[in-house]
Amino acid sequence: MSYFLQQLVNGIALGSVYALLALGVTLVWGVLNVLNFAHGQLVTWGAFGSGAALLNGIPVVPAILIGMLVAALLAVAMERIVLGPLQRRAPGDEFAPVVATIGIALLLQTLVKVITDSELRRFPAAGFPSGTIDVAGVGLPKLQLVVLATTLVVMVALGLWLTRTRLGRELRAVAYSREVAELLGINSRMVFAVAFAISGALAALAGTFVVAQTRLVSFSTGDALLTLTFAAVVVGGMGSVTGAVVGGLVLGIGQVLISAYTSSSFDDAFPYLLMALVLLIRPTGLFRQQAVARA
Repeated sequence: MSYFLQQLVNGIALGSVYALLALGVTLVWGVLNVLNFAHGQLVTWGAFGSGAALLNGIPVVPAILIGMLVAALLAVAMERIVLGPLQRRAPGDEFAPVVATIGIALLLQTLVKVITDSELRRFPAAGFPSGTIDVAGVGLPKLQLVVLATTLVVMVALGLWLTRTRLGRELRAVAYSREVAELLGINSRMVFAVAFAISGALAALAGTFVVAQTRLVSFSTGDALLTLTFAAVVVGGMGSVTGAVVGGLVLGIGQVLISAYTSSSFDDAFPYLLMALVLLIRPTGLFRQQAVARA
């Protein structure tokens, strides 16, 4: 029983990271209807930003915030320089923005390769908790518990922001209908920038949590997580904030438990099998497209 509880906590911690990533993708999809293929590189840049700050002696919490700021600024620049103008020039074109995000992803990846000489870098461990805490005879990793607690706080804060603040309500209004929102005087361009900034910050936080456990970071760190993020979004339901969280948790818990009780080679296939099953049975996902607008 203790082994199962350990693996369950590990699964929830992994799932919470997927949920953070899926939330970022969902916010951008909700306001712009764009599937952001550059989201993985925001993970990579955020993780490198946090790591560089730690190497320069900055404490862990400010270092993570610096990584989040780096990714948020990159995301806003992406929207302001490329995606925003593209949407305004061709508002009905759904293909061009996707191609643009792929191009941005390749550009950002190339820059990381140039900066790091395409080498795998060791992520500094200083400041992150290590060891385990014994809870009812179950040894729970301290870092996993920190990941869980932080993710829970971030998700609750995001939910309250979306429902209780003016800017959050404006974001939901734009997600529901950009045209109606603009008629009501809402600055949709500002809302787009805010959505991308939050998306980038969440990507960096998730990326930092991942590399803090693996202790390794490279130009492909975020790309490895991108397909799993899309799987979580599809399972939960495109555009659903609740679905993003549930989809991420289901994927994380499923992967860890399958790896623990069967062959570890099966856990890689699980997200894609689950995604295919959900698309066959319920193409809209576990939660219908509702939550960014009605979160």
